[in-house]
Amino acid sequence: MRFRLLSIILAFLLGVSSLRADFEYFIETPEGQPFSNKVAFEFLSNYATLAWYLYSDAVRSAVEFNMAVYRFRKEPGAETFAAAKATWVEARKIYGRTEVYRFSEGPIDNMELEILINAWPIDESYIDYTRDDPHSGIVNRPEMLPRITSLELRKLNQAGGEANVSTGWHAIEFLLWGQDHFADGPGRRQWTDYTTAPNADRRMAYLVASTELLRSQLVAVAQEWSLANYDNHTGDFFLKRPTTLIKQIMRGVTSLAGRELAAERMSLALRSKSQEDEHSCFSDTTHLDLIANVEGLEAILTGEFDPVYAPPVAGKGLLDLIADADREAADTVWEKFVAVKERVEAIEPPFDQAIMAEEHTPPFQNVKAAVQALWTLVYALADADEVLQLDVKRS
Repeated sequence: MRFRLLSIILAFLLGVSSLRADFEYFIETPEGQPFSNKVAFEFLSNYATLAWYLYSDAVRSAVEFNMAVYRFRKEPGAETFAAAKATWVEARKIYGRTEVYRFSEGPIDNMELEILINAWPIDESYIDYTRDDPHSGIVNRPEMLPRITSLELRKLNQAGGEANVSTGWHAIEFLLWGQDHFADGPGRRQWTDYTTAPNADRRMAYLVASTELLRSQLVAVAQEWSLANYDNHTGDFFLKRPTTLIKQIMRGVTSLAGRELAAERMSLALRSKSQEDEHSCFSDTTHLDLIANVEGLEAILTGEFDPVYAPPVAGKGLLDLIADADREAADTVWEKFVAVKERVEAIEPPFDQAIMAEEHTPPFQNVKAAVQALWTLVYALADADEVLQLDVKRS
């Protein structure tokens, strides 16, 4: 198992070749279906190809972050600690583009790895000390976990409650930045927390183990989308009917835009005006999360993506499929998406200060406008879903 994991990581480090998910064409288009199965095939094939490259990017960046943490462990200091945090930010942005593959009954959902990779919100006191309790958390209570390993941290994830998050991006974020009680920047954890502070050795072990676990979970998801899985057989993804797959993809795209981004991550924060409801609240990088999520949406809509570690990908996107049924509907979706992109990019960082601003001020209004634009996109996608007639049974 260890050899297989190392082989996969090595493949990512050496770079991915210009592969594509190629399959035999689907059956002839049923009479009355508003889009052709040929276009559906091309879109779904490219959707799988995009998944491979998006997750490949996420793995490569996670490996680089892992290496930065190793350097900090070997040479602890202000410079290596800052480098680890900067690498976390870059890896997090690259991961954010993959979230468009959530809610679609794909590997990230079916393998139930999301709660290990990106669970949120988290109870900081479950992990380490807080301002209110300097002795709290797994780090400071050896009786909770005598020996800190990635396997044991996984077992403790959400044990006894959903907020008891012990793994993933946000657990690591807290370990790097600490709590954010500041209006002028993120949390201010000192690198000496890992050298001279109480339980420094356990804190370092936690940081290293949680980083290794994040890397391995991303490798597991990426491997499910590996194009090598599709060269010799159709793979589990293509065992379903094309209309079923398209329905799942539409559900995932609309769920990310509406339920996840507009509702959970933005509207909730606007109502509460609390830093605790900010997604990446310790590092003050929520605005980067939102931009990355929108970039993932754009890749699925257009079928085009320029990976960090591989050549550009270009093929049929969801817009092409919708246009095959109704050009006007596709144009409307694109128009609404462009508005989303503009509104999200207009959000002024840090996000926590924008949501706590006076409601009549531009920072608050920019977040509100982004929420409204996302819901407008969701409504346009719902109209497109009806145009595609995915629920109509045909022989």
